[in-house]
Amino acid sequence: MNRIRILYNSNCIFNITMRESRAKQSIIKTARKLIEKKGYSNVNVNEVAYVAKVSVGTLYYHFPNGKVDILAEIMSQKTAGFVDEFNRQLGVEKVLEKGMSLEDALRWIFKKVLELRRPDRQFLAAIQSEMFSNPDDYSMFVKKYQSTDGLQQAMSILSEFVVKTGKSETDRLSKVGDKLERIQRVVGLMMNFQIMFPGYFGNDDEFIDLALRIFFEILESKI
Repeated sequence: MNRIRILYNSNCIFNITMRESRAKQSIIKTARKLIEKKGYSNVNVNEVAYVAKVSVGTLYYHFPNGKVDILAEIMSQKTAGFVDEFNRQLGVEKVLEKGMSLEDALRWIFKKVLELRRPDRQFLAAIQSEMFSNPDDYSMFVKKYQSTDGLQQAMSILSEFVVKTGKSETDRLSKVGDKLERIQRVVGLMMNFQIMFPGYFGNDDEFIDLALRIFFEILESKI
């Protein structure tokens, strides 16, 4: 009898968990489609709940802060997908096969980052909107979804690239470690604007020329 009760309770818990998971994924999928179609600022939680066929209470159960938490979850999934695709297309062996210099490797990688992230420009714009609306909470918000980004992936690949090739750039690249965060913040922010507003820094090749100059200026600076 006790065993039957335990099995019954386990099945109930499993079914509840599955229903909650389906509801959560339905909310995320619905919000993603609505944001892509209408823009982040034109979507509200009531509409998301209605289209996802869940109650507003269920939506807030999964996402206590409403739309901003949904955006964070969407970006978490997008970031994971971006990183997987980045690694698939930009493994170090592919860089090595091309026999490129450090600067040429950076140029190639930056171009790939722009190409892979451009479909997400609507969501990057939404993040900027949240940043300006809640500047004090922005850092915490970003940490919810962004464990890594394209530039960080690029640095990892370049580090391995230099170690394997043993080229003269080794000393130069060794400086990146101390200045990586600054490089990521400056060049990464520029990339976001180039993606959100195509042509903001000229065409992509002109932007990459500028980003590379800034990258190496920071790398070589004594500050």
